[in-house]
Amino acid sequence: MNEEIERLKKRLAQLEERVGRLEAGAPESKKADVTDSPGKTDPTSLIRVIVINKRHQPPNIDLGQYQDHIWFDCSYHPEGIARITRAVKGVLEFADLFGEVKFRIGLTLNEPLSPDQVFTQKGIGFEYNQFMSDHQWMLGTNIDDMKITFRVNKILYVDGTEEIFT
Repeated sequence: MNEEIERLKKRLAQLEERVGRLEAGAPESKKADVTDSPGKTDPTSLIRVIVINKRHQPPNIDLGQYQDHIWFDCSYHPEGIARITRAVKGVLEFADLFGEVKFRIGLTLNEPLSPDQVFTQKGIGFEYNQFMSDHQWMLGTNIDDMKITFRVNKILYVDGTEEIFT
């Protein structure tokens, strides 16, 4: 709790400094690398993701489909974003109940995200390879037995600014 309060105090100080520069007419930097700021933002706390409807699609040779797929739908809850985004790039991480990441998939959201507004994306997936242990884990593990996070790497905002997280 104290760590969160300290993080919020640092963020508030950064915002007050930024507003002061804007009011004084100083040009604002177009880029903010939060990894260099003292009040680092956890890139997994910006957008909470809920994965729903995970499903396996075996090949259908009659339709010319020769590869298995695993598909799922996601709803994104931008809880740590204060402005409207233009695009967000990151990694969706699937971990076991102990938090050990078992599978990762890169993801770019090209739809604008508004603070406190849920966005749903259907039909995210990948080609299933039965010889890869991480793919086997994804196929055989129930969503209820997974911890799923979206680790944000970069945010582009509608005003042209961007933030980079590492």
